[in-house]
Amino acid sequence: MNEFRIFLSSTFKDLQPEREQLIKKVFPQIRALCRERGVDFTEIDLRWGITDEEARSGKIIRICLEEIDKCRPYFLGILGSRYGWRPQISDIETDEELLKIYPWLRKFAADNKSIVELEFTYGALQSQDEGSAFFYESAAANDDRIKEEDKILYNNLKKTLRDSGLLDFRFDTPEELGEKVLRDLTAILDRDFPVKKEQTPAERERNPHEAFARNRTHSYIANPEYYERFEKFIESNESPLILWGKSGFGKSALMAHLTNEYRHNHSKAFIIRHFVGATAGASSTDDIMRHLMLEIKEHYKLSDELPQSNLQEELPVWLAKIPEGEKLVLAIDAVNQLTGIGNEMHWLPEFIPANVRLIISTTPELPLEQLRKRNWQELEIKPLSSGQRKRIAEEFLARYHKRLHKDQLEIIANEPKLESPLFLRTVLEELRIFGVHSALDMHLASYLACESEPDLFQTVLARMERDHGRETVRRIMSAIWASRYGLSETELLEITGLSRLTLSEFLIALEFHLMQRTGLFTFFHSYLRSAVELRYLHEEGGKKDMHRHLAAYFSEEPYDERRRDEEPWQWQQSENLETLRECLMQPEMAAQFSTDQQAYEALFYWKSLPEIGFDTSYLDKLKSRDRGLETNFQAYKNIINLLITAGNYANAAVFLEKGFTEFDGRVEENKTLEINISRAELEMQLGKYDTAIGIAQSLLETKASFLEKNHSLRLKLLDTLSTTYYNLGKFEEAENIVRDEINTSKNIYGILSIETAIRYRNLGAILMMAKKFQDSENICRETLSLYINLFGERYPDTIFCRINLGSCLHLQRKFENAAHEFEIAEQGLSVLLGSYHQQTLICQNNIANLLAEQGKFEEARVKAFDVLERRINTLGEKSLDTAITGMFIGYTYYLEKKYKMAKRYYEKYLPIHTKIQGEQNPNVIRFQARLEEINRALLETSAQ
Repeated sequence: MNEFRIFLSSTFKDLQPEREQLIKKVFPQIRALCRERGVDFTEIDLRWGITDEEARSGKIIRICLEEIDKCRPYFLGILGSRYGWRPQISDIETDEELLKIYPWLRKFAADNKSIVELEFTYGALQSQDEGSAFFYESAAANDDRIKEEDKILYNNLKKTLRDSGLLDFRFDTPEELGEKVLRDLTAILDRDFPVKKEQTPAERERNPHEAFARNRTHSYIANPEYYERFEKFIESNESPLILWGKSGFGKSALMAHLTNEYRHNHSKAFIIRHFVGATAGASSTDDIMRHLMLEIKEHYKLSDELPQSNLQEELPVWLAKIPEGEKLVLAIDAVNQLTGIGNEMHWLPEFIPANVRLIISTTPELPLEQLRKRNWQELEIKPLSSGQRKRIAEEFLARYHKRLHKDQLEIIANEPKLESPLFLRTVLEELRIFGVHSALDMHLASYLACESEPDLFQTVLARMERDHGRETVRRIMSAIWASRYGLSETELLEITGLSRLTLSEFLIALEFHLMQRTGLFTFFHSYLRSAVELRYLHEEGGKKDMHRHLAAYFSEEPYDERRRDEEPWQWQQSENLETLRECLMQPEMAAQFSTDQQAYEALFYWKSLPEIGFDTSYLDKLKSRDRGLETNFQAYKNIINLLITAGNYANAAVFLEKGFTEFDGRVEENKTLEINISRAELEMQLGKYDTAIGIAQSLLETKASFLEKNHSLRLKLLDTLSTTYYNLGKFEEAENIVRDEINTSKNIYGILSIETAIRYRNLGAILMMAKKFQDSENICRETLSLYINLFGERYPDTIFCRINLGSCLHLQRKFENAAHEFEIAEQGLSVLLGSYHQQTLICQNNIANLLAEQGKFEEARVKAFDVLERRINTLGEKSLDTAITGMFIGYTYYLEKKYKMAKRYYEKYLPIHTKIQGEQNPNVIRFQARLEEINRALLETSAQ
């Protein structure tokens, strides 16, 4: 989300109706327009309701100027019938630093000019930005109403504005002003924030990480040695790089800096950055893997669908999709913060393709121990040296026209705790804002007395409370703590109930400790988050109460991306599960989860409820809302998509069937047809093959002409029909349909297309099952050739095509040819996916089976023992795949009539099969019968 901040400046008492019009009528319309564009709108009106005493305090001048800077280039000024309060030099000098930062204020005060003219001048007249500042003059403002002592300065200001071309509109009523401001700000939105398409799933995942990186590199002082090492690593073909160091040593900042520099020096570089903890949805291994796959899919324009499960198995396959000659720089930061067992690092492939340059950062904890077993390269982030600490302190404070004396610098240089960049920077920030120079030694000593970062941030919070009041700090920090992605200024104002001045003052003072990504404020680091939780939310129920407070707030907001991101998550975190169910059941909320990626998120919520699924009375909910047919139909489709994603086919089918009668004939024909195809697919998933075939054939007959024009829907329908016949074992019918699909696909997409290649693969599988082995072999070879031409030899799907060909040759007992194909596939998979990946092990199993069929039992067992060892290491002793390999070894002994050895393996692995598959499973029954046969053979042998 971008941000549109505009500073509103005018006198107050004479323009109260005009301000009411803008605040209550115009700005809400602008905010709604901004939401549609993914923009957060914030109006800054610091003197709205501020007392004269507050206005005359020195701090208001500094805050006004700093807020104008944050709003640039947008400024809105209104001239009424008053000139405004004139700050004196004594008012300005109450803030010691003000004249150092803005020395021109001295002349401004000497000339007796008002704060309104100060704002007009600093915000617009001195600005180089054109077309972003707007001024309006009230027709009621005339010389008769201006105070005599103000007339000269007031008229000079008006003349300056007119001469500059900024003041050219007079209004008679507040409504006339409102209409003009609405037109002007809408034009700015169209110019600077044009309507754009909704973010792609990859953009949505990427943007928080990019914002996190920008915040981390703010004021970062880089060590050039690290970048030289990093660039050398990227240009090499060596193993991945582990970046490690103690917490607070600046690993995230360094990771952001290194990738920023590399991107700057290599503009075409493809870099994926994932900062664990950058958002509430970036802290699990699934979050990382799905993010990587989304980026790869978008960048390389892949048609592959993202896997819904088994992401760990799929990740190496997706990394292998990077074309030869291309390079992906993959940076994963802070794996020590992964939730659950993610920090054991089993999810990360052991083998990383050479064209994927992986850099991964961690603290010296469990992830580092696990990663070191892989013998990857390491780069340790060293503590700051004495000289570095001194240089950073001098450079940082010099930006604010401050400096420490020699003895104070020596204390900083020699204090061991300040070897941590985070500890040092926090102490320097606290020194910067401390106003009593004579007490600086004591102040520095109080922070250096803190034993650790958690202790330090409790001290920081205590100082904030002294400066801003405990209740102000508690409200703001607790609200940010409870948010999922952070909160905008407008949201913070409404949630906390604080005044604009109080909030602005606090956010400016806390600038170093907060980061702003896409218009939302959140904590810069986890230490502050932990400190807030400990200090303000430690009482029983405190966390849940805060989540409920935010949930209630967002439940009153318009249905949009922000409400979707926060409301259900807040209900879930507060454990209000029934309210969460009601929230998800609202059609307007369901419509927000329309894409596949958003469906995963909705599924995450539904899984936390006692039951998953929608009562079909939900359709009555849809009909009861006067929201329009098209909107209701879209919500209906969203629910079906969610249920299918959840694998809840039974509920999806019932829901779909009931809803179809509601929408059939009332929406566009292609939409009805798409729903009908989904009906056929769902019936197939439920094993109701005859029903699925009936629906599909009926559609082909009744919608023939329409389907010819909508080829993508026709192919989807034929896919469903051919798969259903295949599942029924009606291979001839399936073959005829797939051949029709191939011809259609070739006419539309060409023979060298993924659509055509996929259907050739399907045909090869059908012919193999129909025992048309020679035909299957021919198609498998043709398919393999297609994939090689499309993607090259090393593409995973190309290798899987080779495995299919090997299986076909195996069934024809062409053992040498089959072995040749399997061995090439095994080599390719070992390079792409690693020797421990299950696809590699399946291929090795194929080779072992092949050897056993040729009577080469010893060779078969050597291969199988290797597979068994790797499966035990990766899947454990009690997994089904491990048991399958163990049973195969027993089977080879059985074939050789080595019954004692066969019995040992059957007795060890049969219980695992029985426990997982059940006693009535055909495989279990067959294995049990074979074990009984082995036991009889052993009895006969001993009797002899």
